[in-house]
Amino acid sequence: MQARWVEHLIKAWDTFLEDIFSFVPEDTKKHLKNAKKEILLAFKSALEEKIKDLEEEKKEVKKIKVEKEK
Repeated sequence: MQARWVEHLIKAWDTFLEDIFSFVPEDTKKHLKNAKKEILLAFKSALEEKIKDLEEEKKEVKKIKVEKEK
């Protein structure tokens, strides 16, 4: 259960953001939303590539010849 002050802080923050964005033109909001989406897609792409690299590393198997000592 959250403390009451946390709930008030969250409401205050939300109200603050609403007030700030009320001055921002709709076109600007649209561009900011699109920019946010593009940043998230860039992170997604980078993560997928790294996962692909990790999976390919698993598939590589090297055979090593081991000789018994006499």
